[in-house]
Amino acid sequence: MSEFIGRQVDFALAVEATRGTAETTAARTVRKVTCNVIPRSERVVDNSTFGKLEDAERVRTVRKWSEGDVAGIVHADVLGYYLTNIYGAVVSAVVTGSIYEHDFSLEQTILHDTLTLFVKDADVRQEKIAGAVVSSLELTATTDDYLRYTANFIGKEGAADVSSLPALATEYDFVSRDITVKLADSEAGLSSATATKLKTLNITWNTNAEADWVFGNYSPDNIRNKQMSIEGSFSLNFADETFKDLYEGSSFKYMQIAIEGEADLGSGNHPAITIILNKVQITDWNRSSAGDELSVQEVSFKAFYNTTDGEQSTVNLVNKTAEYIQGS
Repeated sequence: MSEFIGRQVDFALAVEATRGTAETTAARTVRKVTCNVIPRSERVVDNSTFGKLEDAERVRTVRKWSEGDVAGIVHADVLGYYLTNIYGAVVSAVVTGSIYEHDFSLEQTILHDTLTLFVKDADVRQEKIAGAVVSSLELTATTDDYLRYTANFIGKEGAADVSSLPALATEYDFVSRDITVKLADSEAGLSSATATKLKTLNITWNTNAEADWVFGNYSPDNIRNKQMSIEGSFSLNFADETFKDLYEGSSFKYMQIAIEGEADLGSGNHPAITIILNKVQITDWNRSSAGDELSVQEVSFKAFYNTTDGEQSTVNLVNKTAEYIQGS
């Protein structure tokens, strides 16, 4: 064994065929910037007294699990693995040739397909983590950088693993010129709506995942997704009072975040992410007033369940991955 640096950490993953049962091999190795998915444990101190002033004589481990985050540049194919766990339901279809689209919608169950995570700390540690759930996924866009993400995971206790990871595949990324954000009074109205000229954008999915502990094992018996929340924020020049009025009122809008990369997947098709939020309300509003700077408004929003549509959000993904759930 020898010392290593962070760029020598490898991370890969696969959707589990049987929930909570680790896959033998990874489906895809992830190009990441940081990976900090590590073993965690909970210990309890024996507080028995034994005729001495010293406070305790021993400690026992009572729980073991894996937890942490992976951060990097958003890539069209890898994102689908995270969305599969977050949404639970995905319908995949051929666009043309080896280009596919995937429609993600929220499955009304607390038992979405789980992930097996493969973490390799150079030659010091290599673990396979079963039953992993995405507890939150955040996408962040600015005008001077790639579209980036941070995914937080909770998984079972890791097991030693020495299997080789897949070679890095071609990836398709996105920058701010690829992003268009629209708001409208109806979903149909999004196609003809004028794009909002944003400077920054942040959107976070939170699955409120929770481990379930039972007798007979250190590791969680299960890790379940619970209620889904989607919140975000954006900034733009303060040139009119549209968002101030939405903040002060109680009306809602449909929001579309359309992201289309410049790479040609074939036949003029491009990698793409299209997020539809069916009922967005503005939850906070502010504006800057620095003397020599453009006045910029900061807007926070939350996606709510639309009872008419019967959904809160959907995501459509176009990439080169044939399917995420085996046999789908």
